[in-house]
Amino acid sequence: MTVQIPGQSSSLDDWLCYLESVHPANIEMGLERVKHVAEQTQLLTTASKIILIGGTNGKGTTARCLESLLLAQGYSVGTYASPHLVRYNERVRINGSQLCDQDHIDAFHMLEQGRGETQLTYFEYGTLGALAIFKRYAVDYILLEVGLGGRFDATNIVTPYACVITTIDLDHKEYLGDTRELVGYDKAGIFRSNTPAIVGDLNIPHTVTDYGAQINADMVLANRDFNHIVNAQGFEWRYQNYNYEFATPAIPMQNVATALTTLAKLQLLPNEQMIRSCLSQLQVEGRFQCLSDSPKVYTDVAHNPESARYLKQKMVQLKAQGFKIHALIAMLADKDKASVIQEVSDVIDVWSCASLSGPRAEQAENLQTLVAQYTQTECFGYDNVEAALDNVLATHKDDTVLIIFGSFLTVADAIKYWQK
Repeated sequence: MTVQIPGQSSSLDDWLCYLESVHPANIEMGLERVKHVAEQTQLLTTASKIILIGGTNGKGTTARCLESLLLAQGYSVGTYASPHLVRYNERVRINGSQLCDQDHIDAFHMLEQGRGETQLTYFEYGTLGALAIFKRYAVDYILLEVGLGGRFDATNIVTPYACVITTIDLDHKEYLGDTRELVGYDKAGIFRSNTPAIVGDLNIPHTVTDYGAQINADMVLANRDFNHIVNAQGFEWRYQNYNYEFATPAIPMQNVATALTTLAKLQLLPNEQMIRSCLSQLQVEGRFQCLSDSPKVYTDVAHNPESARYLKQKMVQLKAQGFKIHALIAMLADKDKASVIQEVSDVIDVWSCASLSGPRAEQAENLQTLVAQYTQTECFGYDNVEAALDNVLATHKDDTVLIIFGSFLTVADAIKYWQK
């Protein structure tokens, strides 16, 4: 069957449907194809300074922190993130704002004209499309979130000004391996010789530092070169001659410390008052995002053990205020569902499990079976997130907080529900 190629007057939805159809696989490891197209379309020649941001969790919040601190100083910034929650346009920001559909359409059209016979995956189109947009807008700094791993991710075709690894944990085990050492080695593949490499993980696998030393990366490591110390008011950040105290931000303090260290290393750190102002306004969609104060509802993209541990800390704080926790969970089948549920099970008073849609979706009854292995609390099952919310909110009590989590898709469904 011949696939109709969209044009510049086609809709963004038409283009996205096309991009999903032109490659037989969602993921194809390797850089040869995507680098070839980038060279053909001259996307690797840019005056922008690129900061590559890899890690299992925390990439989005670290990027948002870096973006805010750079924008506050008057720099222009392009940010590329994935996946999106509701609209594709969320993936590319210029100076903190999403772009119109036509910017993406023009970028995809240019790539389609320039790729020749080379096939690209959906993510590779998105990465090259973002680079095309950033080049067109000639931003000062590009913040590029690494999608999967590091070594063979499409983002790794660029020449970075600095490299950042936020955290290292088990996820995408079928591609990256089933130990933190294997995952860390893959993520360290974004390092470059004589280039700043900031690692925010608090227990860095030796494979990361071994590889960094082997290629002579300019490594700056958490708990060796910088640290953050949590206190009753917030946290203290220390790096070289810096010793600042800040109130608790809306994003993980560990990621704030990593972002601050990155800018300090690059001699781009704003003054202390400006940092405070930026941190006080930071909020990232889908990261313990408050959807409603009455009833009290939060949503979070936590979908692996490490992110579940962070979410548990937030739940513990709510329990300390006297609230009960009702968890609504929906996950993808290829995630470590058992570990996620186990991490949070002892702080949850009531469970609701919902099915997601799509080929990777996990069904509610399978989640209910896992919940039953770790707790004896009430557990209900629903066909989808919307049905679960209809039922849960109909009987919601003021002394209970509803936490919706488990996947980007789960959060997207929750946000769409609230937008109605």
